[in-house]
Amino acid sequence: MQGIPTNIKLLSFAKKGLIFSQTYTVKDFPRIKDIVSNVDDPVEVKLNFYIENNKIPCIEGNVKLDVALDCQRCLKEVKLHLNPAFKLAFIIHENQAEDLDPGFETILNASEEFSTIEFITDEVLISVPMIPMHSHECQSYKDESPVIKQKRKNPFAVLEQLKNSNKE
Repeated sequence: MQGIPTNIKLLSFAKKGLIFSQTYTVKDFPRIKDIVSNVDDPVEVKLNFYIENNKIPCIEGNVKLDVALDCQRCLKEVKLHLNPAFKLAFIIHENQAEDLDPGFETILNASEEFSTIEFITDEVLISVPMIPMHSHECQSYKDESPVIKQKRKNPFAVLEQLKNSNKE
């Protein structure tokens, strides 16, 4: 195992059967860094490249990290442990997917080289909950300012006055 290169050369890495492992920090991933408050925490990444069915480049891997997000119930920080695992097959034609094991997620891709950081970021963001919340029943946010009730005028009061004035 070795550190992960800046760019993934999909076919080349898969043909060689390379395995990479590296520990990053959250701040190495710009799109993740923007939504969390724990930018100095570690992100462990393992990637395994191989060829499936003698022609389809694949990446199997996992990412381990903790993210600190705002709880959508109480608006306080909630720490979540994420461990996205993936098994991706990069196909050029959709009919290539027919021969694959159903455990693969297929990606229609013609690009041979792409950014490692962007690839890992996409896999992590898919695993972030849409509505992060504490697992326990947290106190929801309540506005404590008093509610001032105003008496509304009846919109038909003017008509009532006109009606009564016509009777006289």
